[in-house]
Amino acid sequence: MAIKWSALRVSEEVDEIEELFNSITPTLWRMREKAEELRRIPHLPGYIDQPTVTMTFKVDNFNTYMRGFMERIRDRIPKEALEQERKALEYGSQQSLI
Repeated sequence: MAIKWSALRVSEEVDEIEELFNSITPTLWRMREKAEELRRIPHLPGYIDQPTVTMTFKVDNFNTYMRGFMERIRDRIPKEALEQERKALEYGSQQSLI
């Protein structure tokens, strides 16, 4: 049974998502560093420290989850369908005269 969606388009869209993710990753890590700096303020009360710990944890998890989601999507794209679409584009959509 042929799939009715474009495996190639899904692959390309995930590539774009990854590109966007990679562009924000330095900002996310900088946020995490800043949160760690905040935690080093002397005599920081627990009601400030706790949400800051959560913030660093969430940044770490976000990175892990996003990478995992992108990988899962890529793993679920049928390889054969992806190859067939790439070959079809390589040869073009012009019909043979033979």
